[in-house]
Amino acid sequence: MPDNFPLITLLGVRKIVKSQRYERAIERNLAELQRAILNRTTLLGLEDAGGISRLFLKLAYFALFNDYIAHCIKVFETGKQAASFWYIYRTNQKPIDACARREKISIKSLEKVSEKLKHIRDKTHFHIDTSGVLDAKAVWREAGLSGKELSAAVDAAWHLLTDLQQSLSLSEVTLPEYNRALVRRLALLVEKQ
Repeated sequence: MPDNFPLITLLGVRKIVKSQRYERAIERNLAELQRAILNRTTLLGLEDAGGISRLFLKLAYFALFNDYIAHCIKVFETGKQAASFWYIYRTNQKPIDACARREKISIKSLEKVSEKLKHIRDKTHFHIDTSGVLDAKAVWREAGLSGKELSAAVDAAWHLLTDLQQSLSLSEVTLPEYNRALVRRLALLVEKQ
């Protein structure tokens, strides 16, 4: 047996672990995006119902909004320890860049959304910042993140990662049949009670 056998074995194990982490990160990020998209669909359906007055619907709306933002923050986290979209991108940029070019998705716009979400996370979302507590709405204004911009980023990341998922033949994460018209009808039924 060669002297370098343990080193070769160790390097092989590292590669396998990295590959497992990469694949699990793709699956986990798609699961987070799936939940974000379902939350967003529900929020839009509640908005379509018009002014909601029932406490249950108001609480549901606020909880879903909080959850939507939390899922987005997880996916677009830029930290080196996060197995987020950016970990996946750093690990193997080529297939994501190729899909982005084909679909005219701007990676720079995703980076901007990540920066804006980090500002929101740091100032008001996951803890109460001493300056952010004075005016939480100002934190959102400073971030300059619109609903349309966040929605576009979520849809773009979903598209890029499902393309990657399919090319690697990973377990499929899909979106169930669900739409805002259904949510609107249900919200209107609750309002009538």
